Amino acid sequence: MAPNTQNKKKDNSKQKTESKPIVEDKAEAKSSKKSGKPWILIGSIALVLIVGCAAFWVYPHFAGGANSGSNAKAGHAQKAALEQVKATLALEPFLVNLADTEESRFVKGTFQMGLAEKLSENGKDPIAIAAMRDSIITLLSSKTANQILTPQGKDKLREEIRARINAVSPQLKVLEVFIVDFVVQL
Repeated sequence: MAPNTQNKKKDNSKQKTESKPIVEDKAEAKSSKKSGKPWILIGSIALVLIVGCAAFWVYPHFAGGANSGSNAKAGHAQKAALEQVKATLALEPFLVNLADTEESRFVKGTFQMGLAEKLSENGKDPIAIAAMRDSIITLLSSKTANQILTPQGKDKLREEIRARINAVSPQLKVLEVFIVDFVVQL
């Protein structure tokens, strides 16, 4: 009986060793299922971040599209004004000290006037041009660098130049002021 009991023990040990891998396979299967959940979570978070970043970068274009109707009207009005410009009058470059108090700063700018009518060679009155230059120099020397560096500041400067030139020389009928060259020393 001793050999039979030894065979049974060997069979039992084989069964035990054979059953261990089955148990380990189940444990590995459970751990692989568990390890998949964090990857799904990480992937979901990454997807949300990517979509959020894309929305952040794309939103201004769509928000700008909502206002494009008003921008289109403004652009159309500006285009209509440009269509009415029949000639330009180029002025010599300006080099003017600005009104900054903390430091001495200057602006160099070249402007062209968009006129409603074409000028003949005799129409370029040197006295009118001198008066225009004087009014522009007076205007520029009253400005600070901070006032004319922004796009809004340049738009305001255009309007002020146009109003001053039309006041000084109304026969020219300046419709637009084009800034051809503009440098501010900082």
